[in-house]
This record gives sequence, structure tokens and C-alpha cells, in this order.
Amino acid sequence: MELKEALGEIFKVAKEKFEIQNTPKLVLKQDEENAKGIFGKTAYYKPSDQSIVLYITNRHPKDICRSFAHELIHHHQNERGDLNGENNSPTYAQDDPHMRKMEMEAYLKGNMLFRDWEDWYKNYRKTNEK
Repeated sequence: MELKEALGEIFKVAKEKFEIQNTPKLVLKQDEENAKGIFGKTAYYKPSDQSIVLYITNRHPKDICRSFAHELIHHHQNERGDLNGENNSPTYAQDDPHMRKMEMEAYLKGNMLFRDWEDWYKNYRKTNEK
């Protein structure tokens, strides 16, 4: 399976599971300089235009998919009205108690979304296909 197909399949599951109303804009970003550093960016969600940016240079596709699942939860949070606009502070997840909860939810639900999808794809889809 190619990366773009996997991202599409993960989105289908998330859309149904979390009742996502709007399809976020997806940007796959190549950035050699970012990829050189251990603390380079992996992904982010931009509430103002409902976009997900995934940094893909030198990353394993599975890691990219996991980041996508995490950002989809932020998109879901935005649709629920739970995000407080753009988070420009690099320490928003440490300094803002509400945003800390949003990050916790995105890590938990995003990772479980990806894990459940991956397990289904590898182990069950052949028995459930029509």
C-alpha cells in the first residue's frame, strides 16, 4: 500500500468513527533541513483553514500515518469547537491546561485510531471484504 492510499483509508475510518464533517486540506511537505534535526517538525494542524501538514522527508510511512491520525483528532476537536484558535507558543501543551488535555486526547485517540486501523488492515480485512 502506498502512503497516500493509507492516509485516505485512515481518514475514512476517522470520518466514520468521529463523525468528521469536513475533509481537512492535506499538505505533504518535503523539507530536507527540517529532517536533519532530531527535534524537527513532524506535523501540525492549522484550525483557521482546517489543514493538516505532514513533514515526510526521510520518515517511515508508518510514522507519517501515525502523525496523520494524531492531527485528525485535532481536526475533530476543532469541529467540536474545543480548540482555542492557533497555538503559536512552542510550549502551549505544557502551559495551557485546556490545550494539554487536547494533546492528551490527540495522542491517545490518534494512536489508537492508527493502531486499530493497522491491526484491522493486517489481520482482519481479508475476512471482512465482500
